Amino acid sequence: MKKLFRKKEGFTLIELLIVVAIIGIIAGIAIPNFLGARTKARVTRAFADMRALADALEMYYVDNTTYPAVPDAAGDPIPGLSPTYMTSQPNDPFGTEEVPGYRYYANAASTAWLLVSNGPDGSPDVDTTGDFDWETDRIAGQLGGPDGARNDDGDLYGYNLAAGDGGWYDPASGTTSPGDLGRGGP
Repeated sequence: MKKLFRKKEGFTLIELLIVVAIIGIIAGIAIPNFLGARTKARVTRAFADMRALADALEMYYVDNTTYPAVPDAAGDPIPGLSPTYMTSQPNDPFGTEEVPGYRYYANAASTAWLLVSNGPDGSPDVDTTGDFDWETDRIAGQLGGPDGARNDDGDLYGYNLAAGDGGWYDPASGTTSPGDLGRGGP
């Protein structure tokens, strides 16, 4: 007796399409999580770098009773820190070719300082220009995030609403939210 049906080896088109669809769904879930983890790691590195710079600034202050002068261009190394207080100054993980390092600001009396990273959006959003509270208040600690430091007016330091800048980075708004990371002292 002849066999009317012959079993073919391999997968059917429907089976292949289902497998491709499943792989696409898994990739759609995994890739955004991976990109979010990468951004979180860079934020963590920026805060660790600024902590090391803050320690070096405080050692400089102990020896000189003043903080270093502001560099000529934003993102340039802070004068006087290397090599005495740290072997080399780190670059901002969110820096650009024009501004590779952390932005450093000191008030007119050199009694307070502010370190700023571009943040995940890669653009500078915070500036101390026209922020008169910056000149008179003392700020300390890590800035950015839901518990960022606020000045006497209740505004975040460096945030210039009139300029339309993004202010401080808020991780609660997502890993691509605009804003900068910062650390102030003493």
